[in-house]
Amino acid sequence: MSYRKIFWGVILVMIGTLFILKNIGMIYFDWLTIWRLWPLILILWGISLIPVKDYLKLIFSVLAIAISVFLVNRYDRTGYYSFGWRDSDREYRHSWRDDSNWDDSEQTQELYQEYDSAISRVELKLEAAAGDFRLNDTAPSDKLLTFFKQGTVGNYSMTSRNDSSKMFIELKINESNIRFKNKGNRVKLGLHTQPVWDFDFDIGAASIDFDLSDYKVGHLDLDGGASSIELKLGDLNDYTSVNIEAGAASIDVRLPESVGAQLKTETALTSRNFPGFKKIRNGLYRTDNYESAVKKIDLEIDAAVSSLDVIRYDADGE
Repeated sequence: MSYRKIFWGVILVMIGTLFILKNIGMIYFDWLTIWRLWPLILILWGISLIPVKDYLKLIFSVLAIAISVFLVNRYDRTGYYSFGWRDSDREYRHSWRDDSNWDDSEQTQELYQEYDSAISRVELKLEAAAGDFRLNDTAPSDKLLTFFKQGTVGNYSMTSRNDSSKMFIELKINESNIRFKNKGNRVKLGLHTQPVWDFDFDIGAASIDFDLSDYKVGHLDLDGGASSIELKLGDLNDYTSVNIEAGAASIDVRLPESVGAQLKTETALTSRNFPGFKKIRNGLYRTDNYESAVKKIDLEIDAAVSSLDVIRYDADGE
């Protein structure tokens, strides 16, 4: 069989094998890692042009794939970090420790941002690899935000700045690599309940479980891959907007009955469940009390093959 005929088959087998190994827990990666391997396509294409027999080309291709994955897996091992600084007479301390080793145990990382009562609104941006993300209990009264990560994917950096009464915080993963015997990326966030929160989450294939019912949420923007997303919103803010974009996902959103809700959705091959919503037109649904309600939540959900549930709950629970 001609090497050219199996070229793209080799590419698909490589990607499919990576996904299988990830699903059984042997390795961990996201699309950022796949992107780092793009020069491999040029290598394989170059091998196809070498004037040797096809079986030799196949051997060279397998070796190129194995070496590329090995090099990405070895790249960017991290150690012990800590830092702190003072900016504009305000001190921000960001610290974490890693007293473990990539090969045989998990890495933990802790970050926090001090609370300032002058801050009435916070914009939190989180850029992360795939993993498990949860909202922990509320942060201690002297902390605006607490962050705890456990796993072997890579360390996060945190930057923050003030703009009058608003604070901007960005959490960003430094590196996300394929690592054999990887134990994942599990993140817990703790937030102060006083300010209004705006969220911008850019997360890969992930499990996301955020109970935000005790927080004032202004805007939530979530861009995820193949994900399991569970959100619970409250009625502490007069107006909340939520925008979710996801690939193949299971999405479960809980809203209080006390708010008027509007849902715009463009989904394909999706199992839908919107009890209490009335269809206005294709892709637009509203609760009966949307126009009259003092507090409103607007949802916009764009997902591919998904299970989508938007459920309303009463003040006493589900």
